[in-house]
Amino acid sequence: MEKNRRNEKTKQVGNGEGTLYKSKALGCLVFQYYDTNGKRQTMKQKKKESKTDFKARVTEVKNSLNNGTYIGKSSETVVTIAKHHIELKYADGTTSARSYRRDLSTLNQLEKTCSNFCYLPIQQVTIKHIEDAKKEIRTYSNAVIDKIWQMLRKVFKIACSPSRKILIYNIMEDINLKKPISNTPSKKVKPITKTECERLTHILDNEERNHKYRNILKLHLIAGSRIGETLARSEDDYNEEDDTFNVWNTLTQDENFHVIWSEHTKTYNKLTGIDEGQRFLPLDNPIFSEIVDIVKEEKAKKVKSINNVHNVLFWDYEKDFFVTPSEINSWLDRLEAKYHILDKDDKENLTTHRIRHYAITHWAELGIPKRVIQYLAGHVDGSDITDDVYIDTPFDFVKSTLCKIS
Repeated sequence: MEKNRRNEKTKQVGNGEGTLYKSKALGCLVFQYYDTNGKRQTMKQKKKESKTDFKARVTEVKNSLNNGTYIGKSSETVVTIAKHHIELKYADGTTSARSYRRDLSTLNQLEKTCSNFCYLPIQQVTIKHIEDAKKEIRTYSNAVIDKIWQMLRKVFKIACSPSRKILIYNIMEDINLKKPISNTPSKKVKPITKTECERLTHILDNEERNHKYRNILKLHLIAGSRIGETLARSEDDYNEEDDTFNVWNTLTQDENFHVIWSEHTKTYNKLTGIDEGQRFLPLDNPIFSEIVDIVKEEKAKKVKSINNVHNVLFWDYEKDFFVTPSEINSWLDRLEAKYHILDKDDKENLTTHRIRHYAITHWAELGIPKRVIQYLAGHVDGSDITDDVYIDTPFDFVKSTLCKIS
């Protein structure tokens, strides 16, 4: 009985290229080989497939193994590849906790919009799957769509990489596949107007002059910094000899949304070690000169018995913790409710982000060159974000400028 179950014929194919034989138990030709990952694979002759056709398939597999184009069967999906990539970047330290959360959020949005294919083995995903998902993708803003599309491109690029060899062709590179456009028009953050800024400044200098958050907003408005950068400033950042104020780091959040101290600004590049967001504000210039008074005033308020570990200017001595961005925006909500700072036709909320936009737009109206504005704002040199997102040209400014020319 044992003898009858032996294979009829065994043939070694090439030097370590596999074994081709006729299996009596299966009643067909069988080819066994090791794939590029060292896993043993078995090919069986299909029903009604001739020996010639089967051997042609065997030859095709052998050639692909030899020339490096072999693609083995994989159960990897868009989600598993994306998740592994996100976790790997975070473990390697190339992304911050904030970027890690943002990547996970994008993956969540990808799962919602691409549910028709993101859990399928990626080898089964077609261009039609992606085209069919566009209807759901378009329900998000263009900013979110950019992130989803970028993640899809990254996933398929990884699947085609020499180290993975899951796909031989990247369908995201197909010339006929276009990124969709949002059904919702892009919304640009609107800076507060000059009049609104004047109202806010008057309130900060009079009715709310002694409020514990007053100097935070004043510094924020003058420096045009991100609110996290404003709240991370220390008395040590003021160089009295050079008359400069150093903006070199920020408050941020960890993966659990807790406010933490960062050693860099938002635009720090972990791969190069360069922080293009660091800048020095010239305090001998009228635009920034009031910062000196703010620093000296906050320095006088410091409570020596409290462990202000980073020596920040703005510290919550009751909680013995940082003042957080959400606290400042909440105070702005209360100011607006009390004083009606915004114009009646202004439907946006009063936020620290809108105040930063105003400062940057104001610098542009003063005729400061774009490259200098990018430096003062902590933007990457040459970035389009300064013009495309932050600088808003009011109609009144356009009229007054044209009047000067005419």
